[in-house]
Amino acid sequence: MLTVTARDLAGNTATDTLTVTFSDTTAPVATIASPTSNPTYSTTTSSLTLGGTASDAVGVTQVTWANNRGGSGTATGTTSWSGSGIVLQSGSNVLTVTARDAAGNTASDTLTVTFTGFTFTDDPISAQSGVIKAVYLTELRTAINSLRTARGQLAYSWTDSTLTTGSTQVKAVHLTELRTALNQAYQAAVRTAPTYTDLSVVAGTTVIKAVHINELRSAVRAL
Repeated sequence: MLTVTARDLAGNTATDTLTVTFSDTTAPVATIASPTSNPTYSTTTSSLTLGGTASDAVGVTQVTWANNRGGSGTATGTTSWSGSGIVLQSGSNVLTVTARDAAGNTASDTLTVTFTGFTFTDDPISAQSGVIKAVYLTELRTAINSLRTARGQLAYSWTDSTLTTGSTQVKAVHLTELRTALNQAYQAAVRTAPTYTDLSVVAGTTVIKAVHINELRSAVRAL
């Protein structure tokens, strides 16, 4: 409200008022700067952190992100913001960042991220293959820990943390741990755990086969 007051030499006054409503119709500006300012990006990891800036004539109140393949959240910060733990699905993921001001005006920026998924040695492993290599387990451990990290879980603590081809014997416990770690990632994603051949793995009795590794690889890619 604007008030105008007139005063004469005797000190007499009179006023008039005008109520002015300011309508903010100017949209803010949202910009994605990290991991790239380009419109497209490719990665081999299943989790991504976005970062960037936002500005507005009056002030930015909130910055949010959304993935067209599923998932959304609120970024940390406004004029300088970041969004972490964004889970990617295999293939194309269109990430949209939206800045909002106090008047409800919004503006967005997008980044199309291609997640190339996980690659494995000897994929698929032939059922006739009688050799389960240490590298198969190492690759699965890396992939599963990536899925766990993307869902806010700690990396799994593995038995025989370093597996050496020709030196480390592949054991039943290694297979059991892979299944357990992956099942926990499925649980965190509110997904039904995979089903496995030879559900009970017994040390000294269960022979680790190609089907066990191939099942885990398929389950990793499906999450």
